[in-house]
Amino acid sequence: MATATTEAATGRIAEPKATAGKTGPVSRRRRGARAAEPSTARFFLIKMSGNGTVELGQEVASENEAMVESFRVGGSFAVVTEWKAQVDLATGVPIIKKEAVRSEKKVTHS
Repeated sequence: MATATTEAATGRIAEPKATAGKTGPVSRRRRGARAAEPSTARFFLIKMSGNGTVELGQEVASENEAMVESFRVGGSFAVVTEWKAQVDLATGVPIIKKEAVRSEKKVTHS
């Protein structure tokens, strides 16, 4: 039984066949991209205390500013999001959902 397919004999890889009925590019939405929901994240520089614990240091206004400042001082930064648990009783069965806490950002620059 010394049979070989034409593709295997020539060493070529089979070309993918186009699907019938579909033409043009396929558009897909990114999963998790929510432009309507504003960010509730807060950005802090990290302070290391003498006993090895991590503390939140100065708060900065944006992630870009946190990256630049942490690079400048040779440290790191933390991103903090705050959530509150809410119970939804609309269906008669209690469902616990998370809701972002929106607080005023009080950022001071030194």
